[in-house]
Amino acid sequence: AKRRNNDLTPDLTSGAAGAITSFREKVAADLEKFKSDNGTFVTKVSISLASLVNSVPIEERDKVTMDVFKYVVYEQVEEVGMDKWIAAKEPTDFIDEIVIVVYKEGHVPADVLEDLNKADLPAELKGLSRHMADTQSKIAQRKDKRSSEVTMKQNIVGEDNVVVLNTNKRDRRTLEQIQKD
Repeated sequence: AKRRNNDLTPDLTSGAAGAITSFREKVAADLEKFKSDNGTFVTKVSISLASLVNSVPIEERDKVTMDVFKYVVYEQVEEVGMDKWIAAKEPTDFIDEIVIVVYKEGHVPADVLEDLNKADLPAELKGLSRHMADTQSKIAQRKDKRSSEVTMKQNIVGEDNVVVLNTNKRDRRTLEQIQKD
């Protein structure tokens, strides 16, 4: 019982593998054109899942997802751009369609870089920045409270030796008493 060589290797020209291979070749060709054009610094790669999966048999469609095609685009950007290009997904309204924008080195907008770097922050740094923001807001609240107390003391009309008492008084009534009132 000899197996033919074709049985061991998957057919990369049909089905899910064929769709992925043809998409990879198309993206590579587009990125090579982009690389050779010295006057263009930005290109867009559109992915429409419905049109890419059209030729794939129904039983193989679960193997071909949007994540697979996104991975192919990012992989080709790294390969053709020699790790010098930046690829960023644009926000879209549709689940089965996305656009990935590819920027040549030195031509990435600041907001795109900021978004990419924000995602790279480790959890400790995110926690630290959150803690610093909380601390600053607490300090601002304390300053506001102190300044309001000072203005309240200054606004009191009357004798010079008057002192304000019980400004931080707690309500010592029970729940039943509060509900009665």
